[in-house]
Parts: sequence; C-alpha cells; structure tokens
Amino acid sequence: MELLPPAKLERVMRGLATLDAILSDDWEFRYYSFNTKWGRGQRMGSMRDGCGDELFVVFTKNGVFLKGLAHEYPPGDVDAIYDGLPAKLKALRSEPSFSMDDTSYGGWFDTAWTIRGAKKLGRVMRHHLAILDGQAKTYRKYAASYFNATVPLDAIEHVYAGKRLDQALVARIDPDRQLADLKLDLAEIGYGKKQNA
Repeated sequence: MELLPPAKLERVMRGLATLDAILSDDWEFRYYSFNTKWGRGQRMGSMRDGCGDELFVVFTKNGVFLKGLAHEYPPGDVDAIYDGLPAKLKALRSEPSFSMDDTSYGGWFDTAWTIRGAKKLGRVMRHHLAILDGQAKTYRKYAASYFNATVPLDAIEHVYAGKRLDQALVARIDPDRQLADLKLDLAEIGYGKKQNA
C-alpha cells in the first residue's frame, strides 16, 4: 500500500490528532495523537484503538519510520519486515517504546515507501492505514462510527490543511468544545506550526 509523501502524511496525522482532540476531551478515548517533540528532531503520530492494535509513525529529517501491530495476529518476522532499513533510521528499530517484538507490519520512507507485513494481514494493514489517505470523507466515516458525530467535510479539510482554528470552526466539529480547552493539546500536536522535515 502506497502512503502519502512524508510532508503531507505528517500534516494529515497532525490533523487526525487535532480532530480527535476536538471530539474527545479525554486523551484515553482518542484513537489518534501526535507529539511534535517526541524525540530530538523527531515527531510522532500514533494510533491506539483501545483493543490492542496500534500504529506509530516517526518523522525525522532522515526519513520516516513506521511500526504497526494487529494484536489478534501472531507477530511478524521483524528482521524480514525491516530488512534494508536505512542506517539513518536503524536506531528507531530498537526504540523500547515500540515493543518491536510485537510487530505485525512496518516500513519506512527513504526515497520511496517500503511497507511489509504478512500476506494474511493485508486487510487489517489496509484498514489501519486507510485513514491516512488525507480524504475528508474517510475521517468523516470514522468519526460517525466511533464518536457518533457528523463532522462537516469542509471542516475536516480545513484541519487537514493546518489552517488557523477559531471557535466557530471548533463548534462546527463539536458544539460542546471550546477552543481555549484545546490549548495544551494543540501545543503538543504542533498544530499549524511549520514542519521541520
């Protein structure tokens, strides 16, 4: 499966985290998060579904590293999944936070995307990665299912583009949320800030 180019993917993952933060005031109930200062020169977007599945995507000036877990399937062959991983990204392969022994699929972007996982994981992997397509209708479908919310497509597009947030837009996404309440979340996400990669 081909993912978006890194700069666009990072913008979309910041958007996912921002939309989830607007729709849920409790971080524990959000699927998507983004930490703009995850590591020195590193930003990380993540997905946790609350049932054991997870996805981590780390953006660096040297490329992008991706690790996914579909908990209902046996772990994959990590050596095979990351065979050929560029040296400049290899430190992420031993990152303790990722529990690399529990890897179903993974990959990286150097000059192009390399994504690998067991063939039987194809459907699950595509499901995990589908929302990263940057299409507003994809997020709208997820929000309707998970948050029971009908989010306007143009509001999703606005957030995906990283445009300035105001109270009117926040209220269109969730009438019960206040922009002021999102201050800490938006700082962690780095919403609207220029990307470094």
